[in-house]
Order: sequence, then C-alpha cells, then structure tokens
Amino acid sequence: MASRPHALSGLAAMAGNAAVPVVIANNTMLSALWAYWRDKRGSRSMPCRSDIDPTEIPRLLPNLQLVERIDGRFRYRLSGTAIVAAYGRELTGKFVDEVIPRHRLAIAEMHYTTVYETRRAIFVRNKYTTTKSIDLIASRCVLPLSEDDRNVTMLLMAQTFEHGLHVVAGLASGSTLAPYLGEIEFL
Repeated sequence: MASRPHALSGLAAMAGNAAVPVVIANNTMLSALWAYWRDKRGSRSMPCRSDIDPTEIPRLLPNLQLVERIDGRFRYRLSGTAIVAAYGRELTGKFVDEVIPRHRLAIAEMHYTTVYETRRAIFVRNKYTTTKSIDLIASRCVLPLSEDDRNVTMLLMAQTFEHGLHVVAGLASGSTLAPYLGEIEFL
C-alpha cells in the first residue's frame, strides 16, 4: 500500500516496506500500534472498532486505551495495566474530567478533540511530575476509529512512559518539554 502524504513534519521513515512516522519510529510500542492500525485501515481513512482484535496484539494490551466521546465528555472505555500502574489508579469506565487534574484537563481534551475533528492520528509527548515528585514523560499515539469512515466514533491510544535517566536520554540536545503541554504532531 502506498503511504499517504503528510501535511506536517514527522514524515515517514521506512521500516521494511511499511512507512512509520519518524517521531514514533524508535518507540517499539507506538510504532507497532501504528503499523497495526494502518494495516487494519487498509484503503479507508481509519479502521472501525470491530477491526481491532485484542488477540492479534497481546503485547500491546497493557499500554492501550480506548476513549469514547459521550455527550461532549470523554470516557476511558478501556485502560491497560501499564497505564493503570503509571497513573496509580483504574481509569476504565471513568470520564476524563473525573480523573485528570483541572490544570491538565484542557490539554487532554484538546488532544482528543483534535483527533475527533481532523480525523487524523497524532503523536503527543508530555512531561509530568508525579505525586511522589518523580519526573515522567508520557508518549502517546492517538488514532481515530470510525464506523462509517466519515465520523470518528472512538480513539485507540497507546502510551509509553519514561522516568529518571531515560527522560534525559530521550530528549534531543537542548530540548525541553514544557510541563503538561509538551509536543503534538500529526502522524
């Protein structure tokens, strides 16, 4: 399948014959989800929820989330065990505004709304300081799902986490991440 043109940076690096956006190419979890989503999409702009089969991606499950929009609010339909461990609480079934602190809520909602409105996948990287004063960088791939290939009906996400020395090593020379806002890039 030919790769789709990209409007922003993060154009494709070749991984075999499959185009993987540069920004996620070195993250095995995010690049694996991207490749799976892209393959399930086929010639459509996005796959539907029923195309996603957890038995096909067992090693990704701990890092996956499904997010749905209900009456203008976002709800975590599913949150994997690695995400639950990183956040220190179960998120499945909770609305985003019930679990994310107010000062970060607008950013999370902006990311989800961006994918719903543009129908395009995004990469997001944010820096947080945990309640135990540990710096953490969360990298996310937020991918749209649609039942009719026109309207986004759910988001498929993978998150990975870096802490301590991994955070410093993962940043480019002279690069910093602003708390909470971080980076966002179309894939």
